[in-house]
Amino acid sequence: MLKPLLDILVDPIQKTPLLLEIEQSGADGRVHQGKLRSLDGTMYAITNGIPRFVLTQDEKQEQTAGSFGYKWNQRQTYDSPGMRATAREWLVKRYGFESAQEMERYMRRQKRILDAGCGSGFSTSLWMSSSWTGTNWIGVDLSTAIDVAQDRLGARPGTHFVQADILQLPFPNDTFDIIFSEGVLHHTPSTESALKSLAQLLVPGGEIMFYVYRTKGPIREFSDDYLRTVFSSLPPDKAWEMLRPLTMLSQALAELNAEIQVPEDIPCLGIKAGRCDVQRLVYWHFAKLYWNKQFSFEENNHVNFDWYHPKYAHRQNEDQVRLWCAQAGLEIIHMDTEELSGWTVRAIRT
Repeated sequence: MLKPLLDILVDPIQKTPLLLEIEQSGADGRVHQGKLRSLDGTMYAITNGIPRFVLTQDEKQEQTAGSFGYKWNQRQTYDSPGMRATAREWLVKRYGFESAQEMERYMRRQKRILDAGCGSGFSTSLWMSSSWTGTNWIGVDLSTAIDVAQDRLGARPGTHFVQADILQLPFPNDTFDIIFSEGVLHHTPSTESALKSLAQLLVPGGEIMFYVYRTKGPIREFSDDYLRTVFSSLPPDKAWEMLRPLTMLSQALAELNAEIQVPEDIPCLGIKAGRCDVQRLVYWHFAKLYWNKQFSFEENNHVNFDWYHPKYAHRQNEDQVRLWCAQAGLEIIHMDTEELSGWTVRAIRT
């Protein structure tokens, strides 16, 4: 932990200052081991250079954290050049930038950036180059993926890492110029509460950038809930293995290279008329049988695990997202609609 991080750390419950007790530090002043003591005596450990503030006792949230901690530690299943290129193109486009370079230039102009739910730092690494010269990027994650994020991004100047819950963050209000939360808010007990909690941390005029899942058709919603119940009850490694047959079916459907003509719209199922690939028809409307031929089998299985193993994976409609932003004092300036996938939003705190 770099000492400047202490300037914006507070007790996550009381929002009071913290006192630093150093047990081990490096020549560069980085604190490797120590404690942060609240005014009421509560102690928070610093291990591996990362302050640890996780307090949740929500069993579903703990399971979700364990799921993502496991997934993000499987770096061989998502860090290939092909998967990174695909993810980068998708990310940059949704947030309204022409390129990753443009997105990085935009971020460099900010004083403080919070990556809320940074995981292994994967999403940020898609726009943050190795020549990053920005200041005060703070990555926060509930899971042990925060250690992977530090390994990935920790050598870049101005990067800090904190293990904490989005609903109990150790920062005062009015702190951040940008909050980036890519595919995270729906993995909390309440997407609405998570969004409103983060909005308070923005400085007036600050911007939040987030992506959340959208509600699918009725059959897809039913099967997703059923399969999530099955897989989320398993330990992560067991669920990963149990998902292989589902991923194999996804591959088999994709390799049919077959299309079907849907004669008319079927509003009650959310299916539109027209030509549709068989695998995509199943994927969008019946079950998330994901397959991308550009990815390895393990990378495709990673995507299916990401969807089906966490207990918390809420979906929401556009009206809900717009209402929550308005209630949080956020003015939407950009909203990208991924058909049957999710909502990508940029909003300013008014």
